[in-house]
Amino acid sequence: MSATPHEVVAAFARAGLALHGRLCEMLDEHPSHRTERRGCGYIQATRFLSTHINQPRAPDSAADFAVLATWPKARTEALAQQAISAGWAQGWRRLDLCGQAIASTLADDAVARLLIALPRTLAAIRASLQHEESGLLADLLQQILAPQPGCAPTLPEMREKPEIGSCSQAEEFFLEIAHGRVRRGGHVNLFVDEDGQPLLVEKMSLGESHSAMAIAPVAIGGVLLSPGALFALRYRDDAEPLRDTTCGHVFRLSTIEQARFLRLTTLAVSPAARARAFSAQFEAQQRNVLLSPATTTIDDLRTFARTRLGLA
Repeated sequence: MSATPHEVVAAFARAGLALHGRLCEMLDEHPSHRTERRGCGYIQATRFLSTHINQPRAPDSAADFAVLATWPKARTEALAQQAISAGWAQGWRRLDLCGQAIASTLADDAVARLLIALPRTLAAIRASLQHEESGLLADLLQQILAPQPGCAPTLPEMREKPEIGSCSQAEEFFLEIAHGRVRRGGHVNLFVDEDGQPLLVEKMSLGESHSAMAIAPVAIGGVLLSPGALFALRYRDDAEPLRDTTCGHVFRLSTIEQARFLRLTTLAVSPAARARAFSAQFEAQQRNVLLSPATTTIDDLRTFARTRLGLA
């Protein structure tokens, strides 16, 4: 276990928003989270957050504050009802934007003042972080608690856990795909936006099928997920592709009926940050002689997709 708290753990604690104890254990790399199956604590932390990301956000529910060690949830939900009744459809979320008329009715409440200040507090935490992987995690926490409107393509959420797992070995196949290697019997599908630009690379019959990696930002439930995020996909078996490639099919993004964010992969950060961010997971990749885990980037996987689409 790390001798000093993870940068994210320390930053949230300094701001008076201590993270949930289990999340702290994960980020501080407790040995129980550094196993062959789990990978490392950082991966586990993104799995922990996936529970919140994949669920629809009710404006009157304070369930997302479970990412913190403590928070007055009952009072928050009462304030959410008050804000909704006053015309603020987002409930307790983004009360900093609700307008003076609504804010003035809540101003005498200490919890309301915390909620109004929350986006600014989270932004200050994010700005204080130095490490690339810390920024990615803080971005997820910030968007769970203080979502901001975005323009990334949105995937319909998959609320229940699928049979597809988030095994720490998924990178083995995507590293090979990034270098143009598709094992015999497997194939690779591409999902593109309305302009034909690739967004997701899906592997089929390579380990678990319908496991996909983002190569461009996409969103679920208002949370922006970066390239290198791993998803489980669900769509009709008889879905009509736009066309075929040498190793699979090309589908419209709208073909996807449900998607579930599983975790961030080692490809979500630059090679220079991987040993620090993914520790035991990255060490296992090197020990097991995966294909170039220390140098392959998400750009390599993006180039693979663009080449198959004739865009490179």
